Amino acid sequence: LEFRASETHKDLLRFIKLLGLAVKQKRLTEECTESELTKKLVSMLDTMDSWIYEYPPLQQPMRFGNKAFRSWHQRVLDEAQSLTKALLPSELEGAVQELAPYLGDCFGNQTRIDYGTGHETTFVFWLCCFFKLGLLPPEHLQAVVTRVFQRYLELVRRLQRTYWLEPAGTHGVWSLDDYQMLPFYFGASQLIGHDAVRPSSIHDPALVDTYRPDFMYLQCIHFIRSMKTGGTFAEYAPILNDISTVPTWSKIASGMLKMYQDEVLGKLPVVQHFRFGSIMPCTWTPSRTDVQA
Repeated sequence: LEFRASETHKDLLRFIKLLGLAVKQKRLTEECTESELTKKLVSMLDTMDSWIYEYPPLQQPMRFGNKAFRSWHQRVLDEAQSLTKALLPSELEGAVQELAPYLGDCFGNQTRIDYGTGHETTFVFWLCCFFKLGLLPPEHLQAVVTRVFQRYLELVRRLQRTYWLEPAGTHGVWSLDDYQMLPFYFGASQLIGHDAVRPSSIHDPALVDTYRPDFMYLQCIHFIRSMKTGGTFAEYAPILNDISTVPTWSKIASGMLKMYQDEVLGKLPVVQHFRFGSIMPCTWTPSRTDVQA
């Protein structure tokens, strides 16, 4: 896969690693440096969240894939340019045409009514564009995770619950909880060296409830338990169950990053949908030209 040898892949992976380092041993609730842009990004996600009330789920025979999601998603497409323009300084308004289309790929597929790690990655890909434009300097990256990405997670989880989005791919084959992967990496980084929360602690519901306001990994565990009924944790989250035997969070964080590189960034069905341009260029010859790049 030529993408993996490209500068764009290196830039994206470097950005993701920097995000992980920015939240190492940091709680979600602790104070951090927030810029006007991070605040605007959170406000944009708040606005998108409010649109869910305008498009309530339709009454339909099938449980998964509620068609009202298509109306919500169309609203994102319709507003993408104005939302993006509001994020950029006037001297960079020309970047709107390149940045706005990413928004349509961050929250799920309008036709299939599904969501997966490719959509999650597109959101981080989009944030990386702002980083490369110099609008998200290193001192703001903690807020990018604990404020912006956290708000994004809250929104997509609400979309998943409200519209019963199908897991993209073969029922989450590239993810850990059917939908996400990056919060497990960021969350493990947060927990490195924690005295009370150990990898095996995910099996203690009381401890998870106590600490989950502060830690993304524990919020992921709680979300899985809230969405899955029947069976044991080992049955509906076998990979996470196995990972809970790893002795340290630092090993889990490095393992999660490697898994993400191999199982998301290394998979053609995911990366073939990425959009490339002047900010995140395609510097290789695509193997096919009739798929969206």
